[in-house]
Amino acid sequence: MPTSTPCRRASGLVLAALLVLLVAAPAFAAPADPNDETSTLERRLQEALARKDYSAALDIAGRLNDVVEQRHVDLLYQIARLHALLGHADEMYAWIERAHATGYVNVYEMRKDEAFAAFRDEERYRKLTKEIWAKGYIAMLERPERESFQKPDQVMAALALRPGERVADIGAGSGYFTVRAARAVGPTGLVWAIDISQEMLDHLGKRLQAEKLENVRVAKVAADDPQLPPAGVDTILMVDTLHYIKDRAAYARRLRAGLAPGGRVVVIDYIPKSPEERPWGPPPEQKMSREEVDAAMDAAGMTPARVHEFLPEQFFVEYRPAEASIPPR
Repeated sequence: MPTSTPCRRASGLVLAALLVLLVAAPAFAAPADPNDETSTLERRLQEALARKDYSAALDIAGRLNDVVEQRHVDLLYQIARLHALLGHADEMYAWIERAHATGYVNVYEMRKDEAFAAFRDEERYRKLTKEIWAKGYIAMLERPERESFQKPDQVMAALALRPGERVADIGAGSGYFTVRAARAVGPTGLVWAIDISQEMLDHLGKRLQAEKLENVRVAKVAADDPQLPPAGVDTILMVDTLHYIKDRAAYARRLRAGLAPGGRVVVIDYIPKSPEERPWGPPPEQKMSREEVDAAMDAAGMTPARVHEFLPEQFFVEYRPAEASIPPR
């Protein structure tokens, strides 16, 4: 068995000492205070089990698991950053990958953390942070509470997609609307799932395979060009995507070029609100009013044809070429 160098042994002792401090710290210590959230949940769990209220016990156990899991993930991240500070590259990557597999998704924290500064230019680091970002972004897109404000069933009913229709879902992400659109247009229809992120498209490809949907084509495109087939799309759908586009008038002209006769562009995006009113959603520099979208579409020769007002956080507008009549749907 090879012996460690003195430097390596010293680093190991420093790491061990730091870990002892971390484990002893209040953030990671086993809770002793009866008012501690973990202790409270553990006590309530035992009480529910004692009275054989298994439904309540299951709910409490789930909440307790969330607390314990988060502390575990936090500790894994701290171990990874300590290895980074000590210059242990392989160990750092192993522990951050373990944290990632366990549920770590805060890539913004990791990218700002100076503990990892020496690794930021490494391809392995960039690849890992992209994977962490993708996992967190997918979780955000698919969170159960999204349904309460996105109202996907009502949106699909309002869109009234028809069998055989050709749809482009621009900014498809995890496939939240792609899958719904694919089912609506059926095997004779076609959906282009378009995104700038290969990580999103890789996830979506696996999802489509699992759901046995064969009428979807995934496409990675540039940020400023959806690369639509000329005059080949009946419905272009952009949900929470247009606010990312810098030159919206130029982008709208590209959308217009992709519309088939009688086609439409559907924009669903966030109504601008202050952080106090809504502490989530697009950052201030990406906030975009309905009037700004109307102006961009007007520059491309399109006008609002239908406006739906049932979404509490977003505007929902269908645009058509100004000269087009509105066919019944």
